[in-house]
Amino acid sequence: RNAQGKEANYKVVQELAEEFRKRNGSLICAELLGLAKNTPTPPTPEARTGEYYKKRPCIEMVETAARIYGRYLLEIAKLTY
Repeated sequence: RNAQGKEANYKVVQELAEEFRKRNGSLICAELLGLAKNTPTPPTPEARTGEYYKKRPCIEMVETAARIYGRYLLEIAKLTY
């Protein structure tokens, strides 16, 4: 319905995603976790220990994404005020 709005939104999403990819090397979860392609997943989940979470950078990835988006919002605020 609003092609211009969708196009503008798509552009912003692509720019933010590219910034994330530059900082972290990928947008793909398995790659961010360092998991090899075609490696079979064990049928039982790993125990959620401190060691398990040390090799899961998910919290840091979410923080990075939030900081990128926050910086974008600050830039938008500067342009509109």
